[in-house]
Amino acid sequence: MWSPRDNALYWVDILTPSVHTHRASGGVNTEIKLGTMASVVIPKATGGLLVATPGGLMTLDPDTKRMSLLSHPEADRPGNRYNDGKCDRRGRLWVASMDMGTAANRGSLFRVDADGSWKRMDTGFTVPNGLGWSPDDRKMYFTDTYRRTIYQYDFDLLSGTIANRRELIVFGADDGRPDGLTVDDAGCLWVALWDAWHIARFSPDGREMHRIRMPVPRPTSCCFGGASLETLYVTSASVRLSEEALANAPLSGSLFALEIPDVRGLPEATFAG
Repeated sequence: MWSPRDNALYWVDILTPSVHTHRASGGVNTEIKLGTMASVVIPKATGGLLVATPGGLMTLDPDTKRMSLLSHPEADRPGNRYNDGKCDRRGRLWVASMDMGTAANRGSLFRVDADGSWKRMDTGFTVPNGLGWSPDDRKMYFTDTYRRTIYQYDFDLLSGTIANRRELIVFGADDGRPDGLTVDDAGCLWVALWDAWHIARFSPDGREMHRIRMPVPRPTSCCFGGASLETLYVTSASVRLSEEALANAPLSGSLFALEIPDVRGLPEATFAG
């Protein structure tokens, strides 16, 4: 995610594992190596970072590298880990879980409040991924990569509740699998398509508008950043690619920055805690 407060982009390498920071002014990149898998990193309103690990949602002090437990909704399911997560515009974290071995239907979607209290909001997912909200905060988007589906919920920002889950976009077998996503200021969804070499833009009603060819087969997530939120940052993966595939796509695992005319993002929220 892009942090306007820090003028920086944060992202994770799940398996290294590490938290990365890219500061646009000066192009400085830093890395904090962790002793456990990490799947989400989000700045906290009170300072430091929130990091999702299999052992719980942890606060991380970037200076001391010290982590402390904030919350652990899946503490009773040690075979699960957290995958993607994002904060709504009131700073509540929405984070989903999945089985370590991707066993079907073992994942859930949680809402975590500023004090670490949590509530299970939905369940029955296999590989939960990209989240986002419409500009008017009346819709929430949520992905199950395994089912090749992006769902849409009715969303109530004041109460932090969701209702009426339905399919918004279902991808065919030749379309790749939807991974991370972001929403621009026109309400359109930008989706990273795993194993499809593309980022795709969809209208709010789920109609594909266009695709951008990437130099890697596995883009993983995307967000808008920069001072005017006009740069689309895209992460990618090299995991489980054959030597031949890596030879054909040597930039796999890289971070990319795309300038797209007449498109701007929405500011992402920090965690309220």
